[in-house]
Amino acid sequence: IEARYAKNTNNVEEIAGGASSVALGPSVNGLTVEATNGAALGALVGNAFQRDPATGALLLQAGHPIPETKPRVLGVMAPDWIGGANSTFHVGAVEVTALVDARIGGKVFSTSNMAGATSGTLAETSFRPDTGLLLSGIDVATGKANTQHVSTEAYYHSLAAIQERWVYDASVVKLRDIRFTVALPLRMLPVLSAQSFRMALIGRNLAMWTKAANIDPETALSVSSFQGIEMGQLPTARSVGFQLSITP
Repeated sequence: IEARYAKNTNNVEEIAGGASSVALGPSVNGLTVEATNGAALGALVGNAFQRDPATGALLLQAGHPIPETKPRVLGVMAPDWIGGANSTFHVGAVEVTALVDARIGGKVFSTSNMAGATSGTLAETSFRPDTGLLLSGIDVATGKANTQHVSTEAYYHSLAAIQERWVYDASVVKLRDIRFTVALPLRMLPVLSAQSFRMALIGRNLAMWTKAANIDPETALSVSSFQGIEMGQLPTARSVGFQLSITP
Protein backbone atom coordinates (compact mmCIF):
# COMPACT_ATOMS: atom_id res chain seq x y z
CA ILE A 1 0.00 0.00 0.00
CA GLU A 2 1.30 3.45 -0.93
CA ALA A 3 -0.05 6.57 0.75
CA ARG A 4 0.56 10.29 0.41
CA TYR A 5 -0.36 13.31 2.50
CA ALA A 6 0.08 17.05 1.98
CA LYS A 7 -0.88 20.07 4.04
CA ASN A 8 -0.46 23.79 3.50
CA THR A 9 -0.94 26.36 6.24
CA ASN A 10 -0.84 30.06 5.41
CA ASN A 11 -2.06 33.38 6.74
CA VAL A 12 -2.33 36.81 5.14
CA GLU A 13 -0.40 39.14 7.44
CA GLU A 14 -0.11 42.31 5.38
CA ILE A 15 -1.46 43.69 2.11
CA ALA A 16 0.43 46.28 0.11
CA GLY A 17 -0.98 49.77 0.39
CA GLY A 18 -2.36 49.21 3.86
CA ALA A 19 -5.64 47.64 2.69
CA SER A 20 -7.34 45.15 5.00
CA SER A 21 -8.46 42.96 2.10
CA VAL A 22 -8.30 42.65 -1.67
CA ALA A 23 -10.65 40.71 -3.96
CA LEU A 24 -9.08 37.87 -5.95
CA GLY A 25 -11.89 37.94 -8.51
CA PRO A 26 -15.34 39.36 -9.21
CA SER A 27 -18.20 39.08 -6.74
CA VAL A 28 -20.48 36.11 -7.49
CA ASN A 29 -24.05 36.35 -6.18
CA GLY A 30 -22.81 38.57 -3.37
CA LEU A 31 -19.84 36.40 -2.36
CA THR A 32 -16.23 37.45 -2.91
CA VAL A 33 -13.02 35.44 -2.71
CA GLU A 34 -10.46 37.62 -0.97
CA ALA A 35 -7.03 37.92 0.52
CA THR A 36 -7.97 39.20 3.98
CA ASN A 37 -5.69 40.15 6.84
CA GLY A 38 -5.81 37.53 9.55
CA ALA A 39 -7.23 34.77 7.37
CA ALA A 40 -5.79 32.19 5.00
CA LEU A 41 -5.54 33.13 1.32
CA GLY A 42 -8.84 32.66 -0.47
CA ALA A 43 -11.30 33.68 2.23
CA LEU A 44 -14.96 33.40 1.18
CA VAL A 45 -16.56 36.69 2.22
CA GLY A 46 -20.31 37.26 2.22
CA ASN A 47 -23.40 37.77 4.35
CA ALA A 48 -24.18 35.45 7.22
CA PHE A 49 -27.51 34.88 8.98
CA GLN A 50 -28.28 37.58 11.51
CA ARG A 51 -28.52 35.89 14.91
CA ASP A 52 -29.28 36.85 18.47
CA PRO A 53 -25.85 37.37 20.13
CA ALA A 54 -26.99 35.87 23.43
CA THR A 55 -28.66 32.67 22.21
CA GLY A 56 -27.50 32.25 18.61
CA ALA A 57 -31.14 31.99 17.49
CA LEU A 58 -32.06 33.34 14.05
CA LEU A 59 -33.39 36.87 13.94
CA LEU A 60 -36.45 37.03 11.70
CA GLN A 61 -38.29 39.89 10.05
CA ALA A 62 -41.90 39.18 9.09
CA GLY A 63 -41.05 35.49 9.45
CA HIS A 64 -38.04 35.64 7.09
CA PRO A 65 -34.35 35.21 7.95
CA ILE A 66 -32.29 38.36 7.42
CA PRO A 67 -28.60 38.87 6.58
CA GLU A 68 -26.04 40.55 8.78
CA THR A 69 -25.42 44.17 7.92
CA LYS A 70 -21.72 43.66 7.21
CA PRO A 71 -20.08 40.83 5.16
CA ARG A 72 -17.62 38.57 6.97
CA VAL A 73 -15.41 35.55 6.33
CA LEU A 74 -17.61 32.46 5.88
CA GLY A 75 -14.77 30.01 5.28
CA VAL A 76 -11.61 29.42 3.29
CA MET A 77 -11.37 27.77 -0.13
CA ALA A 78 -8.24 25.70 0.64
CA PRO A 79 -8.56 22.23 2.21
CA ASP A 80 -7.00 21.38 5.55
CA TRP A 81 -5.13 18.56 3.85
CA ILE A 82 -5.13 16.34 0.79
CA GLY A 83 -4.01 12.75 0.45
CA GLY A 84 -4.62 9.39 -1.07
CA ALA A 85 -3.80 5.72 -1.01
CA ASN A 86 -2.96 3.24 -3.74
CA SER A 87 -2.94 -0.51 -3.25
CA THR A 88 -2.41 -3.57 -5.42
CA PHE A 89 -3.36 -7.15 -4.57
CA HIS A 90 -2.35 -10.30 -6.43
CA VAL A 91 -4.24 -13.59 -6.29
CA GLY A 92 -2.83 -16.02 -8.82
CA ALA A 93 -3.31 -14.53 -12.28
CA VAL A 94 -5.66 -11.84 -10.97
CA GLU A 95 -4.46 -8.37 -9.99
CA VAL A 96 -6.66 -5.77 -8.31
CA THR A 97 -5.52 -2.14 -8.07
CA ALA A 98 -7.41 0.67 -6.36
CA LEU A 99 -6.68 4.38 -5.90
CA VAL A 100 -8.53 6.55 -3.36
CA ASP A 101 -8.10 10.34 -3.17
CA ALA A 102 -9.18 12.62 -0.33
CA ARG A 103 -9.54 16.39 0.01
CA ILE A 104 -10.54 17.22 3.57
CA GLY A 105 -11.67 20.62 4.82
CA GLY A 106 -12.19 23.91 3.08
CA LYS A 107 -15.43 25.48 1.94
CA VAL A 108 -17.21 25.90 -1.39
CA PHE A 109 -19.95 28.37 -2.36
CA SER A 110 -22.53 26.67 -4.60
CA THR A 111 -24.44 28.84 -7.05
CA SER A 112 -26.11 25.71 -8.45
CA ASN A 113 -27.79 24.97 -5.12
CA MET A 114 -28.62 28.63 -4.65
CA ALA A 115 -30.26 28.92 -8.08
CA GLY A 116 -31.99 25.55 -7.78
CA ALA A 117 -33.51 26.36 -4.40
CA THR A 118 -34.54 29.94 -5.11
CA SER A 119 -36.19 28.83 -8.36
CA GLY A 120 -37.97 25.94 -6.63
CA THR A 121 -36.43 23.12 -8.68
CA LEU A 122 -34.47 21.32 -5.96
CA ALA A 123 -36.09 18.48 -4.03
CA GLU A 124 -35.57 20.31 -0.74
CA THR A 125 -38.12 22.92 -1.84
CA SER A 126 -40.89 20.35 -2.33
CA PHE A 127 -42.29 20.80 1.19
CA ARG A 128 -44.88 23.50 0.60
CA PRO A 129 -47.63 23.36 3.24
CA ASP A 130 -50.72 25.48 2.67
CA THR A 131 -50.16 27.13 6.04
CA GLY A 132 -46.61 28.10 5.07
CA LEU A 133 -43.39 27.57 6.99
CA LEU A 134 -42.92 28.63 10.61
CA LEU A 135 -39.24 29.26 11.21
CA SER A 136 -37.73 28.95 14.64
CA GLY A 137 -36.21 32.25 15.75
CA ILE A 138 -36.79 35.66 17.29
CA ASP A 139 -38.95 38.33 15.69
CA VAL A 140 -36.84 41.51 15.51
CA ALA A 141 -39.94 43.67 15.85
CA THR A 142 -41.25 42.11 19.07
CA GLY A 143 -38.16 40.44 20.55
CA LYS A 144 -40.26 37.33 21.09
CA ALA A 145 -40.43 33.90 19.45
CA ASN A 146 -41.56 34.08 15.83
CA THR A 147 -45.19 33.28 15.14
CA GLN A 148 -45.50 34.42 11.52
CA HIS A 149 -45.68 31.85 8.72
CA VAL A 150 -44.14 32.43 5.29
CA SER A 151 -44.57 30.58 2.02
CA THR A 152 -41.85 28.17 0.91
CA GLU A 153 -41.25 30.36 -2.15
CA ALA A 154 -40.81 33.51 -0.08
CA TYR A 155 -38.51 31.72 2.36
CA TYR A 156 -36.09 30.54 -0.33
CA HIS A 157 -36.20 33.89 -2.08
CA SER A 158 -35.08 35.54 1.17
CA LEU A 159 -32.07 33.18 1.29
CA ALA A 160 -30.69 34.63 -1.95
CA ALA A 161 -29.21 37.50 0.07
CA ILE A 162 -27.57 35.21 2.65
CA GLN A 163 -24.48 33.61 1.15
CA GLU A 164 -23.78 31.61 4.33
CA ARG A 165 -26.70 29.32 3.46
CA TRP A 166 -24.95 28.22 0.25
CA VAL A 167 -21.47 27.64 1.66
CA TYR A 168 -20.74 23.93 2.10
CA ASP A 169 -18.02 21.75 3.54
CA ALA A 170 -15.84 20.94 0.52
CA SER A 171 -14.48 17.68 1.95
CA VAL A 172 -14.60 14.88 -0.60
CA VAL A 173 -13.28 11.33 -0.88
CA LYS A 174 -13.25 9.61 -4.27
CA LEU A 175 -12.63 6.13 -5.55
CA ARG A 176 -10.46 7.53 -8.30
CA ASP A 177 -9.45 4.35 -10.07
CA ILE A 178 -10.04 0.62 -9.73
CA ARG A 179 -9.01 -2.12 -12.11
CA PHE A 180 -9.26 -5.90 -12.27
CA THR A 181 -6.56 -7.47 -14.43
CA VAL A 182 -6.12 -11.08 -15.53
CA ALA A 183 -2.73 -12.03 -16.98
CA LEU A 184 -2.58 -15.34 -18.85
CA PRO A 185 0.60 -17.07 -20.13
CA LEU A 186 1.01 -18.28 -23.72
CA ARG A 187 0.50 -21.96 -22.84
CA MET A 188 -3.11 -21.24 -21.99
CA LEU A 189 -3.71 -19.77 -25.45
CA PRO A 190 -1.66 -21.85 -27.90
CA VAL A 191 -3.45 -20.36 -30.92
CA LEU A 192 -1.89 -16.93 -30.31
CA SER A 193 1.66 -16.14 -31.34
CA ALA A 194 2.42 -14.16 -28.23
CA GLN A 195 4.16 -14.55 -24.91
CA SER A 196 1.20 -13.44 -22.84
CA PHE A 197 -1.83 -11.23 -22.80
CA ARG A 198 -3.65 -9.20 -20.17
CA MET A 199 -7.32 -8.35 -19.87
CA ALA A 200 -8.33 -5.46 -17.62
CA LEU A 201 -11.65 -4.00 -16.55
CA ILE A 202 -11.06 -0.37 -15.54
CA GLY A 203 -13.35 1.99 -13.66
CA ARG A 204 -12.63 5.65 -12.91
CA ASN A 205 -14.44 7.96 -10.48
CA LEU A 206 -16.94 5.26 -9.60
CA ALA A 207 -17.82 6.58 -6.14
CA MET A 208 -17.75 9.88 -4.27
CA TRP A 209 -18.40 10.67 -0.62
CA THR A 210 -19.07 14.30 0.30
CA LYS A 211 -21.22 16.43 2.61
CA ALA A 212 -21.91 19.01 -0.12
CA ALA A 213 -25.39 18.46 -1.55
CA ASN A 214 -26.00 18.00 -5.29
CA ILE A 215 -22.50 19.03 -6.43
CA ASP A 216 -18.97 17.76 -6.88
CA PRO A 217 -16.97 20.10 -4.61
CA GLU A 218 -13.77 19.18 -6.43
CA THR A 219 -14.81 20.98 -9.60
CA ALA A 220 -12.53 23.96 -10.13
CA LEU A 221 -13.60 27.39 -11.29
CA SER A 222 -10.04 28.50 -11.91
CA VAL A 223 -6.44 27.37 -11.60
CA SER A 224 -5.55 30.73 -10.02
CA SER A 225 -6.30 31.93 -6.48
CA PHE A 226 -9.91 32.58 -7.50
CA GLN A 227 -11.39 29.29 -6.33
CA GLY A 228 -13.95 28.03 -3.84
CA ILE A 229 -16.97 28.84 -6.01
CA GLU A 230 -19.08 26.23 -7.81
CA MET A 231 -20.93 27.67 -10.81
CA GLY A 232 -22.48 24.71 -12.56
CA GLN A 233 -19.21 23.10 -13.64
CA LEU A 234 -19.62 19.53 -14.80
CA PRO A 235 -18.66 16.95 -12.16
CA THR A 236 -15.78 14.56 -12.71
CA ALA A 237 -16.82 12.04 -15.37
CA ARG A 238 -17.43 8.42 -14.37
CA SER A 239 -16.16 5.85 -16.83
CA VAL A 240 -15.80 2.10 -17.26
CA GLY A 241 -13.54 0.56 -19.88
CA PHE A 242 -11.96 -2.67 -21.06
CA GLN A 243 -8.31 -3.04 -21.99
CA LEU A 244 -6.57 -5.90 -23.80
CA SER A 245 -2.76 -6.01 -23.91
CA ILE A 246 -0.78 -8.59 -25.91
CA THR A 247 2.95 -9.12 -25.46
CA PRO A 248 4.46 -10.46 -28.71
